[in-house]
Amino acid sequence: MCPHTPPCPDARALDREAARTVVSHPEQGWSLLCNGIVVFEDTGELLPGGDTIAPHRPTDVSAHSMSTPSMIMPATHANPSRTSTNPPAATATAEPAA
Repeated sequence: MCPHTPPCPDARALDREAARTVVSHPEQGWSLLCNGIVVFEDTGELLPGGDTIAPHRPTDVSAHSMSTPSMIMPATHANPSRTSTNPPAATATAEPAA
């Protein structure tokens, strides 16, 4: 039984990951939640009954970096009908040493 107020979500609830952490071992990559779920750093989960939930969130890209302009595909790549076999010409910007 959960001693927290408000009580932590049940292990079968959709918001089960909102339960409080009762044991944390970041050096080993896992934490135990109040509702009995073991959460791994790759976002996989081990439920109290032994069922598993596969990793379900990207761990190598933060939400902030997904919204930056560098992650937006240029229109030339987004339009498959606009293809070219020739790469863009390189331009020389450095002047020769004197």
